[in-house]
Amino acid sequence: MPAIPHFPARAHRARTMCSAWALLAALLAGCASPSAEIERRAGGAPSAETEKGVAEPLAVGVYMGEGSSGIGAMEWCRLVASSPEMTLTLLDGNSVRKGALDTLDLLVMPGGNSKSQYYSLASNGVELIKAFIRDGGGYIGTCAGCCLLMDEPVRRARVIPWKSSGSLDSVLLLSVAVNEAGAKALGIKSGPHSFRYHGGPFLQPTTNKIDGANFELWGTYDAEANGKGRVNKAKKMFGAGAIVGGTYGKGRVFATSVHPEYFDSTRYLVRAAFRWVTGREVTFPAKPRSRGALAVGFCGIGGVATARALLAIDAEDDIDLVPVDNDAIQKGALAHLDVLVSANGAAVKSAACRGALAAFVARGGTVVACGAKDLAPIGGGILCKSPDALLPAIRRLFPKDDAKLCYN
Repeated sequence: MPAIPHFPARAHRARTMCSAWALLAALLAGCASPSAEIERRAGGAPSAETEKGVAEPLAVGVYMGEGSSGIGAMEWCRLVASSPEMTLTLLDGNSVRKGALDTLDLLVMPGGNSKSQYYSLASNGVELIKAFIRDGGGYIGTCAGCCLLMDEPVRRARVIPWKSSGSLDSVLLLSVAVNEAGAKALGIKSGPHSFRYHGGPFLQPTTNKIDGANFELWGTYDAEANGKGRVNKAKKMFGAGAIVGGTYGKGRVFATSVHPEYFDSTRYLVRAAFRWVTGREVTFPAKPRSRGALAVGFCGIGGVATARALLAIDAEDDIDLVPVDNDAIQKGALAHLDVLVSANGAAVKSAACRGALAAFVARGGTVVACGAKDLAPIGGGILCKSPDALLPAIRRLFPKDDAKLCYN
């Protein structure tokens, strides 16, 4: 596999282009020589920051447009926002088409629905992502973000030479066998690793030639299941690809059908992915829990506005934010929460969740919702007009100096 620069080149060039007018003004003012300034911006001469050993933070975009959803998307936003080695930009299809990738080092495409992601990006947005990677940008994709890059069927970016032989809707903890090539590239041990799975593709290689693509299979499913304890060989899960990595043009790609971002115990693979794609070590410091923190569940991520609401709530030092989805609500996730935020109304609209929500309200929990028409079916709550009103609504109920103890 050809070597590429450890630091993505595309964003560096973009920042140089964006600052062209400032450079011209400096030159006209006699503040810098053309050769010295160009060399500094191109990385030929060390800047003051690099002389001190302080690298510029990675500019990372997390795609939160239509199609990115679930706990995984929430965790990606929180992880990148928390890392001192990164700066976060929230993206949707419109911002990608308007050139938002030009100032980024790396794009994270979370799970959700890859077809919806494709339609939200539109064909020109997908082509911009491909150009971003070809020119030296990095890409990390999980679940739907992996599907988006596949070779087949239609509505795929055609970056990695794999297609899917099937998937499962169930939430499982599955064993993935990492091979020697994957272990070497990622700096992790070979052999079995357990990761959360929820609907990701079972990757099978295609024979199509993709210009500029140079990829390897790094991990395969070491299991055959259908979520109900029975073997389902029809979808060819056992031995199918679960982790792939390689280069596309000048850029590096890490794609997986599992969700290492869900749990702290599996985020070593997330750190390994960043290390492979960017050549940089990243950290995700844990948020300190304050005594008596308010336990707030957040459900219904989808779109930049709801992602901003999530991050605003998570930034509060006296709030313990817990990402949940409809499946978790039905399985008892509300038992230890004080407040449930239904950011796009999905939980309130779900007939399967209404019983759990009604019981939550009846025992004293509070639902703060946006995107729903009526909270009467669950016994009441607070209805907000927009996602940016969610945190103020929580604060009106629980002022910062009067937060009640969480139930756990």
